Amino acid sequence: MTCAPLIALIDGPLAAETPGLAARMDLCRLHPRAAESPAALHASHMAAAIRANAPGARFLGLSIFPGRLATSLATVAEALRLAAESEAEIVHCSFGHAEASPLLTEAVAAVLAAGKRLVASAPARGAPVYPAGCDGVLSVQGDARCAPGQWSRLDLPGARFGACPGGPGARVRGASLAAAHFTGLLARACKDGGAGEMLQAPSFTGRERIGAGGPHAA
Repeated sequence: MTCAPLIALIDGPLAAETPGLAARMDLCRLHPRAAESPAALHASHMAAAIRANAPGARFLGLSIFPGRLATSLATVAEALRLAAESEAEIVHCSFGHAEASPLLTEAVAAVLAAGKRLVASAPARGAPVYPAGCDGVLSVQGDARCAPGQWSRLDLPGARFGACPGGPGARVRGASLAAAHFTGLLARACKDGGAGEMLQAPSFTGRERIGAGGPHAA
């Protein structure tokens, strides 16, 4: 087996005591109480969901949210470029911008050109968001069929994959957490040397449908 992969987590500020935190870079001026902010809470839940499937995963925390969950496109692009230049094997983005832009597209391309996998969350409804909508990105939405250790191949316009959107006691739910679960599964597969094999073996194929018997594949 190879060493646990380094994951560039582009999100809020991770606390110093976060398990697996290798380094943190703040790309915005943090709020004085950032450690208690929605951004820090969101980041901590993403890290925990990733490590639920990949306990040995390590993080390069790239802070783009100063306290609230909002940032500039330029800050996102800078984080992606730093991730591209880092030793991280996987780049994780549990957020999305409503509009594509050359700045973001170029930054995503730099990550992919560096040979890294980029995972991004995509909403189950509505228009595509970015970076999930960029070519080559592993876009993930919530799929209620999936347990935390499962994923689905959806091949929908907005998302290629699905994963568990929640978990026991989770205070953050939806596409953000689903993407984090997927990143954890990918990190575990990378550690075991079989990321390509993992992506060929989904737990479910086809979009989720809700009927009288509960969620099932189309």
